[in-house]
Order: sequence, then C-alpha cells, then structure tokens
Amino acid sequence: MTATHQQNVGNAPQGQISRAVGPASVPQMILEQDARGTILSASEGSWTLFDRPPSRFRGLQLTELIDPKHHPEILSALSRAMVRGQARVSVELNRQGRGASAEVTIRKHPRGHLRTVLREVPPLVEDEPERALTLKSDQLADVSHELRTPLNAVIGFADALRQESFGPLGDHRYRDYAKAIQESGQHVLSLVNDLLDLSKAEADKVVIEAELIHPAEILDSCVAMMRLEAERAGLEITSFLPSELGTMRLDPKILRQIVLNLLSNALKFTNQGGIAVRAMREGNDLCVHVRDTGVGMSAGDLERIGERFYQVRSEGVRGTRGSGLGLALSHALARTHGGELTLASQEGKGTVATLRLPSAALPERAARRYAPLHPPKDATVLPFSAALERSGH
Repeated sequence: MTATHQQNVGNAPQGQISRAVGPASVPQMILEQDARGTILSASEGSWTLFDRPPSRFRGLQLTELIDPKHHPEILSALSRAMVRGQARVSVELNRQGRGASAEVTIRKHPRGHLRTVLREVPPLVEDEPERALTLKSDQLADVSHELRTPLNAVIGFADALRQESFGPLGDHRYRDYAKAIQESGQHVLSLVNDLLDLSKAEADKVVIEAELIHPAEILDSCVAMMRLEAERAGLEITSFLPSELGTMRLDPKILRQIVLNLLSNALKFTNQGGIAVRAMREGNDLCVHVRDTGVGMSAGDLERIGERFYQVRSEGVRGTRGSGLGLALSHALARTHGGELTLASQEGKGTVATLRLPSAALPERAARRYAPLHPPKDATVLPFSAALERSGH
C-alpha cells in the first residue's frame, strides 16, 4: 500500500472514505452504509482485505462480505446498532477460499446512516482462546436478552387469549391455538434462559454466592417439585438424605438448578421403574447420585453427552421436547462451583449421574472453558455396575 492511498478519514470528501486509520499491522476497512445497510462507499482498505478496489463494493449488502454461516449474527448486529447505536460481532469473511476472521463494529450516526469497520483478526495464539470464547459468550448473552422480552410478550398475550380475559373468542379451536402458542413460547424461553446461563458460566460471569445451608433441605425440595410430574408418568421418586449431611457452605441456587436438571432429564427418559436420589458427605464435598431405570445410553453416546445441543434422542419416552443444553449447563455450573458432574450409563439399564460440589474451599476463579463430560486422562472410568454400587443402589 503506497503513501498516496493513506488519508485521514476525517478529511475525506463527502460520500468517500479513505483507508481506515489504525495500526499498520492490522488490515481494516471502513464502509459507509445507508439506513437499510446498503454500502455507499468503501475505504482503500478493501485492497488489503479483499484485493478489490473500493468501487466494487458500492451497492452491495454487508452480508455479501461475510461467510454465510455468520449471516444471522451480522443481521442481529445491524438491528442492535439501529436500536442501541453500536454493535460488535466476530465473524469470518467471505473471501473466495481465503478465509479470515474479522471483528465487525457497526455504529449508527445521527443522520441515520451506518459506518462499519471490518478489522481482520490475526490467528489466535496460545494465550488468546479465552478472549475469543468470552467474546462469543458476550454475543450469545446479547442475543438471548433480546429474545426474552418479545417472548414474554407472546406468552402473556397467548395466556390472555387462552383465558378469554377480554371476552369470548368464539370457536373453541382459538383456545387450543392460544394454548399451543403459549406452550411453544415457554419452551423457547426455557431454551433462551439455558443459553444465557450457559454463556455466563463459560464467560466466567457466574457469581458464586455460597452460604451455610442444609443441602438435604434443598434436595428434598427438588424431589418434591418433581414428584407430581413423576406420579403422572407412573414413576416413583425416592430419596435417601441422611441427617449426617449437616450444614455445608454451598451456592443453593447452583445446587438446585443442577439437581432439577438431572431429575428432569431422568424423568424424560424413564418409561417405567423410578428415579432415586442419594446424597452423602465425603470430606468437604457434597456427593449427590441421581439414578434412573430409563433407556440408558451406549458408550458412543455417553462420550458426546454434555456437548451443546447434542441429544441421544430428539424426544423423551413420552414425547417431551428438549434443547440438548441441560447437561451442558449442569456440567458448566458444577465446574464454576469447583466441582464436577460425571455420568455412567448402560443401554436398557438406566443412568447414574454423580454431582460433586466442594464446601468451604471454593476456587478463586471459575473454570472458563466448557468441556464435554469426559473424565481426566488419569481418572478411572467406572463401569455402570460400579457406579450403581458407589451410589448405594
């Protein structure tokens, strides 16, 4: 790039943009767009990023410069920028085989037009993956927050229609449709909440609020909450919560959320028999076993359980839908608390989930990265029968 191509953006004529100002080692490009996102002009940085002159970009949409798999993120960022004034997202550029990551910053100007800066991101070195993970989690949290407000409105209006709050609807099918809308909205809202919680855990933004509690009381309340649903399914939930558990310094919200996720998962995939909860104290650790007599999993499925959105079956034994996030979230929360969640299972026999949370000695910082439910390389992998024996069943 010659010196004649370098010009301060602030001195560029109206409707034109020069090469983006920034560190010489970081290729970047500035775009001016109208309120609809159509590119009006581009800077000389287009030569560096795309090997094309600025004139070739006039009339294009921003999405045409971005890898198609990132179009949803770009469209969401454009929407956020129009509402909030600014948005930032990390994407991959569409450069005909010469892929590259870029950070895209979109700003809305008072006159309504947009200015977008595309800054190439060098390949990550060993000490940078955490920054990339945090940025992705922040973006996920932004999108989740945006979805919750309209979803709550949809659920509320559907409930008003279902209850005929403002007068009769007429045909009974309208009430059925309103019920379906409400239930579908609640399912999506549950998914959004799980995504938001998972993104917080992965980005090290979950605040551990440990206090002196009676874990048996928390576990007993979880069992009570799920008992009616289990009885409707013809299943029995039993619990063994010895008084020796005493008091422990734990975060009650995290304990309750993980145990409810485990019970819900066990109920979803158990057709007959029951679910048993057993807790014990091992040193300073609380150890909770949740065992079911459900369909179980193969060794191959067990290796992938805990990955985001991975589901062994798309539906539970009674047609219950799931998001594939429950175990991923439970594992991330356990790690955040300094503990662990492990699974043992056998097809046709059931599953044993073991949660271990430390009391008192909490970690100084939460684990940042989510990892699937794999044991450490030096750990002993318990077969299903051994897991049953250890859980007291």
